[in-house]
Amino acid sequence: MKQKSQKINFSKMKFGRLPHTEDARTLMLSKYLDQADLPPIPKQHNWGKKIKRDNWGDMGNLRTNLCTCAAAGHLIMAWTSNTGRLKRPKNDAILNAYCAVSNYNPETNQNDEGVESLKVFKYWRKNEIGGHQIMAFAKLEDKNRQQLIQTIYLFGGCYIGLNLPKSAERQYNKTKKWTIPRVGKKSDAKKGSWFGHAVLAIGYKNDELRIITWGVEMVMTMDFWEAYSEESYALFSEAFIKDEKTPSGIDIEHLRRDIDEIISKKKRV
Repeated sequence: MKQKSQKINFSKMKFGRLPHTEDARTLMLSKYLDQADLPPIPKQHNWGKKIKRDNWGDMGNLRTNLCTCAAAGHLIMAWTSNTGRLKRPKNDAILNAYCAVSNYNPETNQNDEGVESLKVFKYWRKNEIGGHQIMAFAKLEDKNRQQLIQTIYLFGGCYIGLNLPKSAERQYNKTKKWTIPRVGKKSDAKKGSWFGHAVLAIGYKNDELRIITWGVEMVMTMDFWEAYSEESYALFSEAFIKDEKTPSGIDIEHLRRDIDEIISKKKRV
């Protein structure tokens, strides 16, 4: 995939996604998929086709460790571009969300230590980010490629938390493709040897994913996802609804009913 973009100097960047935190109340995607009447899943798809590659924007993530919120902003872009008119959250909206879920002070630049994905989701379920909220979120099973593909197609993208290896820095600046390194220092391939990061997967084809990170559209192999992902989520939002259905064909009333039923069962356990 050829794409013009300048190299990023990561020397002053720390991370953005803090390690995954467990919460017994988190919905599991398998619970939804087991009872939902799902449309067929195509062999390949890309929800980012309606967005020009240089229009994503880093949403402030090159200056601040807010990747967990930037990924939410990119998901809003994927949703709205496929249900009507593209809406790109302003950088200030992403920054405000980051400040709300962390101790970051934009005036002094203190406490720019990133935040857990789960905190962002819980905030987003109760508050708008860029004018949009989510109804719920559900965690995928680790290394479940079928769920990964289903999530991307059915819900407009998959939110992925990675523990990136140091080798990913070189691959980003040279090839714009994250793969498991075959050569180089073993320490550079170690999970988490670089930092924690959140990205959005908007498409899939064969054994590769189309992802958005730092405002750039690039490729990540599914092998890389299996090796370095720590958490992956489906997010449900009415922003991904047109004519009472998602573009992938899920009826909004069925979606609401299924989610409410799963939540009510979980509360009774």
